[in-house]
Amino acid sequence: MKVNISKLSDNLRECTAELAAQLNFTLDGNGYELVAEEGETLQVSFDGKVIKVIYPALNQFFRGLRLVKQNFNKKGFSVSETCKASELGIMLDCSRNAVRNVTHVKQLIRHLALMGYNQIQLYTEDTYEVESEPYFGYMRGRYTIAEMKEIDDYAARFGIEAVPCIQTLAHLNQIFRWEAYRDINDINDILLIDEDRTYELIEHMFITLDKCFRSRKIHIGMDEAHLIGRGKFEDKHGATQKRSEIMLRHLNKVVEIAERYGFKPMMWSDMFFRLAFNGAYYVSDGRTIDQEVIELVPENLRLVYWDYYNNDPAVYNAMIERHQEFNREVMFAGGAWMWSGFTPSNKFSLDVTKTALKSCEEKGVDKIMMTMWGDDGAECSDLAVLPVLCYTAEFEYGHEDYSAAFYALTDMEAEKFMEIDSANDVDEYLAPNHNNPSKYMLFNDCIGGLMDPLVKEGDAAVYEKHIKDLKAAEKIAGRYSYIFTTQRCLCEALQIKYELGVKTRNAYKTADPKAIKTLVKSLYYPLIKKLEQFYAALEYQWSVENKPNGFEVLDYRLGGLIRRVEHCAARLLRFADGKDARIDELEEIMLDPFGNSAEVNKRLVNFNNFGKNIGVNQITWH
Repeated sequence: MKVNISKLSDNLRECTAELAAQLNFTLDGNGYELVAEEGETLQVSFDGKVIKVIYPALNQFFRGLRLVKQNFNKKGFSVSETCKASELGIMLDCSRNAVRNVTHVKQLIRHLALMGYNQIQLYTEDTYEVESEPYFGYMRGRYTIAEMKEIDDYAARFGIEAVPCIQTLAHLNQIFRWEAYRDINDINDILLIDEDRTYELIEHMFITLDKCFRSRKIHIGMDEAHLIGRGKFEDKHGATQKRSEIMLRHLNKVVEIAERYGFKPMMWSDMFFRLAFNGAYYVSDGRTIDQEVIELVPENLRLVYWDYYNNDPAVYNAMIERHQEFNREVMFAGGAWMWSGFTPSNKFSLDVTKTALKSCEEKGVDKIMMTMWGDDGAECSDLAVLPVLCYTAEFEYGHEDYSAAFYALTDMEAEKFMEIDSANDVDEYLAPNHNNPSKYMLFNDCIGGLMDPLVKEGDAAVYEKHIKDLKAAEKIAGRYSYIFTTQRCLCEALQIKYELGVKTRNAYKTADPKAIKTLVKSLYYPLIKKLEQFYAALEYQWSVENKPNGFEVLDYRLGGLIRRVEHCAARLLRFADGKDARIDELEEIMLDPFGNSAEVNKRLVNFNNFGKNIGVNQITWH
């Protein structure tokens, strides 16, 4: 489509030029004239000559451009929309080794603008520069002050608010390896409350972020501090203080610092619930939080209710009601599941997101954020969950069906894109749960495989179809083809690896040298080649999206896996040649790895822990 953008303001013209390729616009002075003006609702129209976009907020102008592509025909069209959400954002995890490079963040911002989002939070525990704190984020690929300013400036050009998202209580485990912070480590990953040095560090955080971001919103974290006050704090002050009082005292100090720099904070709400209900978070039985606790919570603090698991509207409704009892701003944070290994769980995410968003609408929650965590190594591409992000946006703009919007955004049919989930689709019974066999069976040991009891004969056969479908998607995926390449290579490795432990054990039991040698030649050696190909695809994906820091972990994991396959193959050949009398691991009687036979029979397993996946021996010591 030829489009003349000469009548646009400078910023709109420059941003539209950056989006032109994705919109399939050819910029031409003789093309259809594109005009824009501000208005109360988003309205996009074309009368055969002029494309007009009326927009209530800058980010919605760019959504309007996507609507042009989505609805365009030469005879004309007219579309009007209103966004139900006052804030619609994502939270991208940049703390689990993958710190997104600035180029990739900009690409993501462009995608968000085309969908109509107006907020991005980059979750940075210690992966941002803090003035006067040289060890904070040292060697972690932290964002520099210049990079944070660049991201903030770029987001603002597209009408997207960049909000700093940090931690000021727990989840700071990486800093405590340094001597500079050991004195303020209470226990595990938690800061020591009531220490001057703790608040000096937090003030340095705010001093730096104040210089980098336009937004006066800030996410201060404070989630999952389950052992607050139980370590060094208790050693110093005794065990008489209530944990709720300790946390609220700390919270008020952090809020005071935030306000000093003009920030209005938000925080994850789970600690209030866990402290009030003996560790429970989800409360749907009518219990309420003590009014005395509610009154101690700062008035200008926003509560962020996170829920990534439930598909029961009663739970969402009850939890939202409990949050609203605080009489504070409430934001809902759902989950775009990309944090269970190399492969996303879009089907499960879509299922629970639909339920969650309907409850938010019913209960009047108009601040929505989709989290994109990177647990256990950030192995999955964030672009892999575009279906969930697109659906969320379409729901907030009044549409249940996101297929047309998704095609206009990506130039791919949503159904084809959803092949990205394939590596986890082993058993129809399991869908659409958030199971991750693509990870735990990849790292399952060849001769001491803890996960072998989960395998059924013939499981791996499904990968033949997955590989075929992913190849087809790869060919038409364009700018997303590399993430399909990664998944296809993963499936090619899993086609061999998934049942390898069971087949190895069966061959060993025969004690037939010929059968064992055939197994090694036909499965072990080809697997090594497939793992090398998967590694190359993953390394490329990482280089496109992330800073280099953190990939060393995947080097060790996948390099170690390849070396382990080689080692197991060599041991099998020694046994087949009579050089070893036995292979001890294969003599073990296999036990249920979870001690729960019902779960093993169902195989409803999400096991995302590399260290415990590869075996029972220690890989770290304390």
